[in-house]
Amino acid sequence: MNSRERLVTVLNHREPDRIPFDLGGTIVTSIHKDAYTSLKKFLGIKIEDIKIFDYVQQLPYLDEALLEKLDVDVRMAQTNYVNSDNQEIFSDEKYYYFYDRWGSKLQMPKKNGFYFDWVDFPINSIDLEDLKNYKWPELDSRESILKVKEKAEYLYNNTEYAITGTAIFGGGIFEQPARIMGMERFLISIAANEKFANAVMEKITDLYIENCERYLDEVGKYIQVFVYWNDIATQIGSLISPETYRRLIKPKDKKLLSAIKAKTDAKIFYHSCGAAKDFIHDLIDIGVDVLNPVQVSAKDMDTRDLKREFGDDIVFWGGGCDTQHVLPFGKPSDVREEVKKRIDDLAAGGGFVFSAVHNIQGGVPPENIMCMIETLMEHGKY
Repeated sequence: MNSRERLVTVLNHREPDRIPFDLGGTIVTSIHKDAYTSLKKFLGIKIEDIKIFDYVQQLPYLDEALLEKLDVDVRMAQTNYVNSDNQEIFSDEKYYYFYDRWGSKLQMPKKNGFYFDWVDFPINSIDLEDLKNYKWPELDSRESILKVKEKAEYLYNNTEYAITGTAIFGGGIFEQPARIMGMERFLISIAANEKFANAVMEKITDLYIENCERYLDEVGKYIQVFVYWNDIATQIGSLISPETYRRLIKPKDKKLLSAIKAKTDAKIFYHSCGAAKDFIHDLIDIGVDVLNPVQVSAKDMDTRDLKREFGDDIVFWGGGCDTQHVLPFGKPSDVREEVKKRIDDLAAGGGFVFSAVHNIQGGVPPENIMCMIETLMEHGKY
């Protein structure tokens, strides 16, 4: 069974020869540049000039030789993330910084900096009149979409890997407003000026639908999974109540996902960190096929319970090893037991794609990364 067949089998809730493994198939299942460099050094693989694929999370382009060595089943049909190849990076005495396509400023400390954070925003009020002056971002150019198509077509015709893709150029419909006005201001707008919050989210929905349709007209037939990220939970609970989600965000999520499904047979991958359990029934209802990252350290995210309650209706992509506690700070024996537990909880009947919980972070020992992968390959056979 090849990688593409393996993933498709799991996505259809059947058991393949072994659990599919993803590292770098999405921007939420990859590895920080520092951990990546350490892993390559540990494996004796030449460390080339590291190029950054996602500046915000400091994710590098992953070396194909490494992916092959680790038996990774998934590849991403992207040439870059938010035009990162052309991203202009500035600096001052303390920080590196840049402006994203939405007009927001992000910065990362020069000393001991791991990521870029949003620090300055183009929308500074919750007044509808002020919103009229905001310059919304341009959609992806046809040229950039055709470059992605070329990559996707090559992967589809010349490899046997499973292929993922996305045309989302910011955060999700709930997540992106916080990136252009700040989380506090956006949450206040939901409570104090719902008309404003709704207008922002409706515009983002319309932009995403148009961009996705243009992208999928070219790329949709080549990918098996479409990736969408929309954080709606924290580690201890939801960012908004399930009732608010159902009233304000769910109809927009459904509209977007319905437009995507009309253009491709790819399964819908929905990423939300944290305690997402209260939303899973709603996600299934709007057509979500895959839940990621399955944050096992968050409230009510017990993998055995999740599989029992939702395993017939949704695929779990992630949850393979806790990247918050076990992978960075545990011993290899702890990692081994963690991976075996997650396999035992999630693998039966298919419906499980193995990856760590979110991206592997900087500072994770390469010995632990390899222990995770080796345990998967040993215990992940059906």
